[in-house]
Amino acid sequence: MEEIIKELRSEFNKRKDNLQEDNIRIHIIANTFLEYYGYDTQKCIYEAPTGKGYCDMLVPTVGENAIVIEVKTGKKPLSVKDIDQIKRYASTKGQRFAILSNGYEYVLLDFDITLVPVIEGDTLESYVVFWFNIFQARGKKLTALKYFKYLNFENLCIRQSTLFYCDIAQYREWKLEQGMKQVSWNAYRCTLYQFFDFYSSKLLYKDKFESKGKRAYETLGMDSIKEFIKVRKRNSINASKDTINNNYTHIYNMLYELKQHGEIGYISLYDSRKQNLVEYEGTEQKKTYDIIKTEDIQEVIDFLKHGRNSIRDIVLFLLTVTLGLERSQLLELTWDNFDNSFKYIVVQERKIELCDILQKYLTQLYKEKKKNRVKTPYVFQLHYNKQYKPMKEWNINDVFNNCAKITNDEKWKNYSPKYLRCCLIKTLFATGYSIEDIIYITGIDMKNLANLIDRDEIFERKNNRVSWKQLYDGILCESL
Repeated sequence: MEEIIKELRSEFNKRKDNLQEDNIRIHIIANTFLEYYGYDTQKCIYEAPTGKGYCDMLVPTVGENAIVIEVKTGKKPLSVKDIDQIKRYASTKGQRFAILSNGYEYVLLDFDITLVPVIEGDTLESYVVFWFNIFQARGKKLTALKYFKYLNFENLCIRQSTLFYCDIAQYREWKLEQGMKQVSWNAYRCTLYQFFDFYSSKLLYKDKFESKGKRAYETLGMDSIKEFIKVRKRNSINASKDTINNNYTHIYNMLYELKQHGEIGYISLYDSRKQNLVEYEGTEQKKTYDIIKTEDIQEVIDFLKHGRNSIRDIVLFLLTVTLGLERSQLLELTWDNFDNSFKYIVVQERKIELCDILQKYLTQLYKEKKKNRVKTPYVFQLHYNKQYKPMKEWNINDVFNNCAKITNDEKWKNYSPKYLRCCLIKTLFATGYSIEDIIYITGIDMKNLANLIDRDEIFERKNNRVSWKQLYDGILCESL
C-alpha cells in the first residue's frame, strides 16, 4: 500500500505544471491508480454517456457492476459540492459506488447509504465512506492512509472487505441522527476501523458469507474480540481496562444498530461488557477511589448551572453522587420511578428517600418537561432536530466529560458514573453508614462491595466491645 501512495505522489509531482483533468485522468487515475489496484483498464469507458452528461470514466467490475469515476483539476481541493455531479451520474447508471479524485484526494462514495441526518448542513457528505489525501496523513474529515488499500479491486469487489466500512458509514448516519456528537463519533470510528481491518483479514468476506456480509456480523463472537484485544494490547501501551471496555461497547453497539434496522437477524455477543470481558485486567494500575469532598460537590453543581441543560445535568449528577446509579439505570428512569412530590425514588424494588436538593431540582426538571410538552416518559431527554428524544449512553458521557473543564485538576477527568459510584461507596462507609445502608442505597452486590471496602477498614471502624445480648435471645449473657 505504501508503494501505490509513493507512486501516486511521484506521478502527481511530475505533473505539477499541468494539472488539468485530462492529464490527471490518464496518467494518475488510469495508468497508475487503476492499474496498480487491479482494475481492468482495457474495459474502461471514457466519457461514458449518462443521460445527465458524461462521466469521466466508467470502470466495469463484476457482472453488471461498475465504478463511476469523476476527475477534477489538481489545482484545487475537492469540495462536498462535487459529490452532487457524480451522484447524478451514478444514479442514472444504477451504480452503487463512485470515486471522486483530483489526483491527490480520493473519495469513495456509497450511494446505497440511507440518509437520515444532515451533516453540517449538507446531506451529500453522508455518502462519503473514505476521504483520503495522499500528501496528508491526518486532518479533519480525512481518512488515515493505512485504509487506502480498501479502494483496490480485491477488497472492494472480490472479497468485499470494503463493505464493512460502508456499513460503518451507514452506522455513522444512524448515530448522528440520534444526537451523537462528532467528537464521540470519532472515538467510535477509530475502534471500528481498527477492528474491521483486523476482522476482515481473518475471513473471505464474499466467498464465505452472504453478499452483504450478514453472516459475518451474526457469527462475530468473543473469540474475535479477544484476539483483537490481544493485538491491541501488544501494539499499544494504552490498552487499559477502560479502553478494552470502550472497544467492546463500540463494536457491540454497531451490531445492535444493524439488528435494529433489519440488516442482521441476531447478535452472538452478550449485551453486557462485564459478561464478556471479566477475564481481562487492564494494563494500567487500578484507579484509586477517594472520599468525595463537600466542596467538590458544590463546585460541580456551580459549574453545571452555567450549562445549556443545567437542571437536567445537575439531576443527572446528583442521582449519581447520592445513589450511585449506573448509566443504564439513569437511561431507564421514568417519572413513574418517583412519587408525586419527588421525595422518594423506587429503583430495583428499593424505595429510597431523596435528599432535599435533589427533590428541588427534580421538581424544576419536571416543570421544564411540562412547559416543553415532552411526551416521552423518560427523565433524561435530548433536544435534537426540534424533537425530544431519550438520552443515550454517550450523551451521559458527554455531561461527565465536560467536568474536565472545571479546573486544571486531574481529578475531574476521572469523573464518570462508574467512578463516582465507587467513590460514593467509600464515602458512605467513611461517613458512618452501615454496610446494610450502603447496599440498600447503591444496590451494590456484596461480593463487589469487598473490592471497595476491605476487612482492615471495617476492623478500624469497629470498637473492641462485642455485645452478645442480641444473639440467641440473650441466653449467652444469663448468669450461671
